[in-house]
Amino acid sequence: MKKIILFFTIILPALLFISCGKKPLLDDYGCFADYDEAITHAGKKHQPILVFFTSQGDDDQSTLLVTDVLKNAAFKEKITSKYTVIHADFSQAAYKKTVVPENATAEEQNLANTYTTIMQNNYQLAVLFNVSQMPAVFLCTEDGYVVNRLDDSKGFTSFDDFENKLDSKSAELEHFNNLVAQTGKGSALKKVEAIDTLFIATQAEYRSFLLPLVKYAIELDKNNESGLCGKFILAQAEAEAMSAYSQGDVETAVQKYLTAADNNFVRAEEKQECFFTAAYLVAYSDTDDYEGIISYLKTAYDLAPESSKAQAIKDAIAYFETVVEKTGQNAGN
Repeated sequence: MKKIILFFTIILPALLFISCGKKPLLDDYGCFADYDEAITHAGKKHQPILVFFTSQGDDDQSTLLVTDVLKNAAFKEKITSKYTVIHADFSQAAYKKTVVPENATAEEQNLANTYTTIMQNNYQLAVLFNVSQMPAVFLCTEDGYVVNRLDDSKGFTSFDDFENKLDSKSAELEHFNNLVAQTGKGSALKKVEAIDTLFIATQAEYRSFLLPLVKYAIELDKNNESGLCGKFILAQAEAEAMSAYSQGDVETAVQKYLTAADNNFVRAEEKQECFFTAAYLVAYSDTDDYEGIISYLKTAYDLAPESSKAQAIKDAIAYFETVVEKTGQNAGN
């Protein structure tokens, strides 16, 4: 992931989600290059989604995955005919497509811009999927809600192995589809409770994809009759902050948490989580505003001094107070 981050830090600071055009771009294996286009296609076809993250040619496991699975003749016959597939590749070959050739024609310029946009979007997608190493493969519902990661530490030994692992997730996929269906049935309160059931079933690292449903639940339950609004407001802040952070906008990411903490439906321990995470984001933003970090941490601690996280927050305060003492720096200096 260091290579991905470096590329976008240096080359693409101002390019954020530019339209890639009306015609969906597919790779040689019949996979979508853009996630939003894949979501639209999956909804029309009512197909589950498979998401592949690779760096083919740059690491052995990615190369094997592409060679043994994506390039296999059975892939188009058995997989892309039943699933909407997106392939986010971060190889050197993929990066080269973003480079505008010398004396480029208008068409070549546009194509390079398109691949630049796709690479940027897919980088943010990798952040949202919490991809720490490649390859990685995910199974999602047609709505883009993550069912589970498909690969394991051993990867895939063959196309048959891939197909068997995919088939083994069919019951889990059906369960998620049923949970999604319930979110549109019954009274407003029933829908909110169904959204919460799906939220609980989804692994924490993939809940940002539930943001549309989370916002819908908040809208349905304006008076917090379910008692779940605080939970959903925090979840909305987490998802929106992650999106901002993936674009390098730390200030907006922090503000999302501070806004959530100001909501009356958010309970004390949830508010504590907001201020603690705000401090965490600032601390990892290459800043020397240690006093600001300490202020967030102290506010977090005071909100719920008996919580399970309180001691960790207390230890963090002590650490940064030591840093301030050693450096002799005050806020913003």
